[in-house]
Amino acid sequence: MHTLEELRHENLEISHLCEVLSVLIEHKELRSNPFVCELVSRFREQVWTHLVFEDNPIYAELARQPNREFSEIAAHFLQSSQKIKKRFANYVKAWCAPADDEDLDRFVNESRDILRLIRDRVQYENDKVFPLIARHQQQIGKNF
Repeated sequence: MHTLEELRHENLEISHLCEVLSVLIEHKELRSNPFVCELVSRFREQVWTHLVFEDNPIYAELARQPNREFSEIAAHFLQSSQKIKKRFANYVKAWCAPADDEDLDRFVNESRDILRLIRDRVQYENDKVFPLIARHQQQIGKNF
């Protein structure tokens, strides 16, 4: 089971990877660079693990809370998680694959969108979800 501090640390790592990849995607010639591919693989693992964890009972428990603020934010978060997983799973297949110029342009645009989506998601989790988890933990007197 992850602690809230571990989740925050994961978000920080994901944010740092987003920053680096945001720069690298703008250089189309680096798309098949083995070092960039290694970073992309790390990013994929980090984000996928984090997204899968979001289906954890922590979020499900928050969604079932009688406190409307808790339940609405958690339910919204869980619903959007499914959309991100699907889009992200399709996207990561394109990294480090050979492509022509048209595919590269499409890929760069999709990369910008995905990285923005992930950054927004991390920010929402940091600003909205984690404080709810902390409040919930204080109310029930336990850690997840």
